[in-house]
Amino acid sequence: MVTTRNIRSTGVPPVRPTFHSPPGFLLGLLLLLSYFATPLLHAAEVTTTLQPTSVPAGEGATLTITVTNGTPTAANKPEVPDLIIQGPNQGRQFSNINGVVSSTVTLSYAIGSMTAGEYNIPPFTLVIDGAEVKTESFTVKVTPSANQAPAGMAPGNSSGNPSPSGPTLAAGETDFGFLTIEFADKTRKHAWVGEIAPVRIRAWIPDGARANLNARIQPEGSSFTLHNLSERPQESREQNNGKNYHVVSWYGGLSALKGGRYAPDLTLKLNIAVPDPKGGRQSTGDPFMDQFLGRRMIQKEVTLHSKTDDSTKLEIRSLPTEGRPDNFAGAVGKFAFGRTTLPTTWKTGEPQQILTEVTGSGNFTLLKQPELLPAGPWKTYPGQNQFAAGDAAAFSGTTTFRFSQVARQAGNPTVHLSFSYFDPESGTYQTADSPPQSIQITGADLAPEPEPAAAAAQPDKIKEPENPLAPQRTRDSATASLTPWAYTSGFRRFLTGLSLLLLAAFSWRGFQHIRQNPARLARAAHAQALRTALSEVDTYAGRGDVPRFFAAARRALQVRLAPRYQLPAHAISLADLTARLSGDSPVVQFFREADLVEFSRPDPNAPQNLPNWRALLNRAMNALT
Repeated sequence: MVTTRNIRSTGVPPVRPTFHSPPGFLLGLLLLLSYFATPLLHAAEVTTTLQPTSVPAGEGATLTITVTNGTPTAANKPEVPDLIIQGPNQGRQFSNINGVVSSTVTLSYAIGSMTAGEYNIPPFTLVIDGAEVKTESFTVKVTPSANQAPAGMAPGNSSGNPSPSGPTLAAGETDFGFLTIEFADKTRKHAWVGEIAPVRIRAWIPDGARANLNARIQPEGSSFTLHNLSERPQESREQNNGKNYHVVSWYGGLSALKGGRYAPDLTLKLNIAVPDPKGGRQSTGDPFMDQFLGRRMIQKEVTLHSKTDDSTKLEIRSLPTEGRPDNFAGAVGKFAFGRTTLPTTWKTGEPQQILTEVTGSGNFTLLKQPELLPAGPWKTYPGQNQFAAGDAAAFSGTTTFRFSQVARQAGNPTVHLSFSYFDPESGTYQTADSPPQSIQITGADLAPEPEPAAAAAQPDKIKEPENPLAPQRTRDSATASLTPWAYTSGFRRFLTGLSLLLLAAFSWRGFQHIRQNPARLARAAHAQALRTALSEVDTYAGRGDVPRFFAAARRALQVRLAPRYQLPAHAISLADLTARLSGDSPVVQFFREADLVEFSRPDPNAPQNLPNWRALLNRAMNALT
């Protein structure tokens, strides 16, 4: 039996100032009043539950009063003859669901009697945030118990027979709870290979037990992979097969690599303490109190398992082969193009950057980089993609693709981006296309890319001579001199040449050491990079090529700044400069102009501003001299 009441406070009386306040003071006063008045204007919800409504004599029911978005400061329980009301046991819980924070206070009472009969429980009186609230009245039925002591016998174990020990737990860790897994959408009956299907995982812990989680939920089998498990679980109290449980719920995703029917095998390690069902009671002299408060606790480290019978198996369907597009890469979900940026003017042989966003829900990790259609003489470079989650479990979101494309033929084609995915709801393959856009490609057509050259032919094997023996001598050899070689003029010339050679080697080594000095090489490379960048600045300025002028000019300034800031040249950005230089510095001004030109649409009048930009570059370089 469950009843719910809502309580709303009367709010805060209006404030009527009798003096003229400055506008700032009045605004601050209104904000302060709204801050303190907001909690008072929220409705506090009170829910009362009695489970079960009929119990044998000597046993008890649990009356639970749950106060949501309110704080009870007092609770007066009624008095009923022959009815025992013990409690309350108070607990508080906070939850954050989609940014909405709520608090719940739970008051639990044990209600029962040693005398059979039907008892009417009057309303409980609570004081919540200064307001008095009464719950609904309840009726509990107490039936005769077969284990009850005969009439006239004092409570306790005076008969010499063992006292009832309550429900007996079977051996095994299932006594301490279990796990269940189900699709988050209860109308779903199956999932697809490659799909990250949203599921709800619940840990059922016996009511009254105390549990501490030791680790996260882990998949044990190889059939499923667990994704995006929520960090903060939700808690509730529910019944299963007539027993009360404390339920901890997580949301996550399961994916499978092959079709079939499989039972998700998940485990959860925790420390748990439950009442000892096999005696060992701490007697209080009251059987009813012994039933609820006098039982010792059993504590151990257990591993909760999910059931793996046929009733818990999930159906995983293989993706159909019929109608599968050639560019399908395995993405399963529902996707669509968002913001897309395609350059309108192209030049053959020059790369153009394409930016596009794909939004939706599903398996973004298998989403392929979109293709530029119609297919033609394009050269595509693999780019980068970045995913931004749209919810706490990362089932939805947006992936941003950035990649470069090179046109090989001139013309005025109408192009669009395209990719394919599998829709799990309709069970069909879908193709998403961006809006068509006309582009202009100038320049000369490029020759087709050469095919890989054939492997060079292996050289012929050198034939060995038929007669490998040396020819016989036909005359006598020259007569050797008997003078020791150390006294010959040739040996003296050899020593002189060797000394000169060693002197030259040492001199060359010293020269090479000076030439290959890291500091000298760094200075030379820095000077060469600066000369190259300034040369490109002159070249592109003469051509009227604004984007490449700014790229070369930015590189020249970065090379000049690198030794000063002890940073790699390519890593120096506008943010680094604004943190070190004043806002009116010509270096900062030039970087701002460069970013503005790079990230804005091409301006046909931009080449006319090249003399001004060149002058600004000269001032920036002079400032760094």
